[in-house]
Amino acid sequence: MAVDRKRAIALKAVDARTLLQTHLPYVLSVITPSQLAQIQRVLDAEVVNPEIVKEANDLYKKSLLGDYGSFVMRDEKMVKRSYRLLATRIWAEKNDHYIRLDYRRLLTADALRPVTDNPDEAEYLERVRNTLETKGIWLRFDKYLVRDPEDERWITDPRTFRAWLALGYDGPGFPTKDGELDREELLGQMHLSSGYYNSVHRGPTQRSLDRQFAVLSVEIDYGIAEHVRLIRRKDNAPIVTRISDFVGGADLPSRSIWDYPSQLLSEARKANYGGNVFRSPPYLVLAAIATRNNANLLAQYVDDSAGGAGRVVRILEVAKTAGEVAEVGLAVTGVTAVARGAVVAGNAAARNAAVDAAAERMIAKHYAKDAEIMTNLNKVKAVRQPPGSIAGNRKGGHSSGNGGLGMDKFF
Repeated sequence: MAVDRKRAIALKAVDARTLLQTHLPYVLSVITPSQLAQIQRVLDAEVVNPEIVKEANDLYKKSLLGDYGSFVMRDEKMVKRSYRLLATRIWAEKNDHYIRLDYRRLLTADALRPVTDNPDEAEYLERVRNTLETKGIWLRFDKYLVRDPEDERWITDPRTFRAWLALGYDGPGFPTKDGELDREELLGQMHLSSGYYNSVHRGPTQRSLDRQFAVLSVEIDYGIAEHVRLIRRKDNAPIVTRISDFVGGADLPSRSIWDYPSQLLSEARKANYGGNVFRSPPYLVLAAIATRNNANLLAQYVDDSAGGAGRVVRILEVAKTAGEVAEVGLAVTGVTAVARGAVVAGNAAARNAAVDAAAERMIAKHYAKDAEIMTNLNKVKAVRQPPGSIAGNRKGGHSSGNGGLGMDKFF
């Protein structure tokens, strides 16, 4: 081996340490001596073996003593010398270009540590760990393609190598500069990156929140549109609507009641920035409850002022959907609002009361000691509400069809 090394050096073979120092310097600190020797053996073979083959072939040609058609005479001693020379080639196979490293020594301390409170992220990172255990991180090295100086074709150069890290024996590489993989570089690998997007950014928890944000936004918009329609109807026919309201005992609340759920929903979305999911539910749930209560107020007004059965049905759908959004928001934190199917048809008040009670439990359990969230909730609570209402949702002495509500500390 010593002779081979001297010859390899004379033939300007790439040095294994230099190769790693150029492309993956950190790997030098984790690779074993035998693995480094394996790399060097492959690099030496690239320049030594072609020379050995050339010399052996020259000897074999010189062994020819005579060619008589089908009968050829050779110098047996020279033929044996040729074969013995071929046997001195450095043994290197394709598999020697693949070296499995200890992935744990390649990762930074926080590479597999979740940075959000989304449970889907922790679950996915655990799957990544299992993948690294089974597939491993492999050191790969191979020749570059270079231009042939004579005819400008692309050829491989036995003295020009590159090295990289790959997921699995023949998987895609990691985007790393030195070989130490931090979180960004680990999840920057093509397969792991797409998996993170599908499992976390578009995972079940985030998708559920996104859907509830969208659903509640639509319901708030419809509630506002219906409220504006009722205000315009009152403005366009003041005498008729005044009589109708008086006869039915109806009282149209201020348009500003929608500021509260709108701002709460905005805060819910802000709390979700960066992938966190656990700080959104209190805002989302309270926004949904406020939307539900507002819709019930409008439904009561429309019903009392003879505004049309169809209008009552649609605005009650807003209340129902908002209540369902609140239940989903509660489920994110592990608090069950009310078992679906347990509430008999027509008993919406009982279901609403159950949701409200669950919301109180949720905030008391998870958020009461969170000064930032409670401060934000208090700020939102300070949004101007119409006179004669409790946070714009109930007039004194009225339940607006919600039954006994237990959210006085928030509304």
